[in-house]
Amino acid sequence: MRAKCSLVAATVVALTFGTAQTALADNNSTGSIGAVQTGNVSVTPSAGTSQSGTSAAVSAPTSITGTGNNTATNSVGAVQAGGGNTSSGSTGSVQSSPISSSPSGSAGAANQSATASAPVTVGGSGSNSASGSTGAVELGGGNSSTGSGGVVQAGSAQAAPAVGASIVGEAVSASFPASVSGSGNDATASNGVVQVGGGNSVARSSLAAQPGAIAAGSSAGAGGTAASNPITVGAGGANSAVDSVGAAQVGGENTSSGSTGTVQTGPVNASPSAGGSPGSTPVSAGTSGLSPLAAATPMAAAPRTPAATAGVPSQGNRTAEGAPRRSLRKPFGQTKMPAGSPPVLDQLPYTGLGLLLFVLLGLGLMVSGLTTRTRLGT
Repeated sequence: MRAKCSLVAATVVALTFGTAQTALADNNSTGSIGAVQTGNVSVTPSAGTSQSGTSAAVSAPTSITGTGNNTATNSVGAVQAGGGNTSSGSTGSVQSSPISSSPSGSAGAANQSATASAPVTVGGSGSNSASGSTGAVELGGGNSSTGSGGVVQAGSAQAAPAVGASIVGEAVSASFPASVSGSGNDATASNGVVQVGGGNSVARSSLAAQPGAIAAGSSAGAGGTAASNPITVGAGGANSAVDSVGAAQVGGENTSSGSTGTVQTGPVNASPSAGGSPGSTPVSAGTSGLSPLAAATPMAAAPRTPAATAGVPSQGNRTAEGAPRRSLRKPFGQTKMPAGSPPVLDQLPYTGLGLLLFVLLGLGLMVSGLTTRTRLGT
């Protein structure tokens, strides 16, 4: 009997350790007021219905996952979710580990269907830290705020909303992906700062916006036709603003020091394209609507047929060769001058006489008429 009990106890212990989950993050609050702390969160709400050949379903799986502990020390109104968040001497700080959400929906009826999805991810590596800050919001990871106010920091972010449908046997789709890359945001003694992606640093500055490299675009397809318009801004690197006011830096490799009202951006590239049936080569469109190769290459001349070489008109086309050509008539009173000769002013048409002579003659006749009329009147 004792042997059986020992065997059962050993089995239970083995199963317990074999199926144990990763230890959850610890939440620590010291000398803080109104602190809200929670470990990793994962929810998958969903709903669906089907009736009389019509179906619909929606879901929105969402998770907040991080490593490490949540710690709030001498802080007021600190909210921490996931793990690896630290708040010290701060007021109204919100900190969250990487967030992932993938809402989607679908519907179908009478051999027709439609789908939509909008996955969103805010990532980043490392922990979030707020020290002596007010109104700091830190999402993802790798964010640091020290002695700052009104700071919003987010790690690398991706969103890819997409829709699709099948109508009368024809498939159509569209997507609008966008992402901001990078890792690590730092704000020191600054106010009104927004940092997205990573590689952003601001010190003793006000009203600064710093997103990392941006990739966005849109694509659509219907049947055998597809088109896309990808756009990139910047190629990575760091954005830095020191002792500046009103600095906007996009894409990376931007530096501002002691400046006011500065706008800096990395290289911007766009490569729209369109294609026909599946397997065909997309045609790139530049700013003029043609690819650089097509714009630089002249059109090849059409091959000359034997009939065209011999000067014989093709069937169904008329030729004006050999027909008398009519000269263009000019309006009455216009001087007929040889082609290429310079125009002559102050000349009457056809005669070539000076216009001044006839003007003087007309004035003389008018004066003579007025004098005669006056004499006869007296």
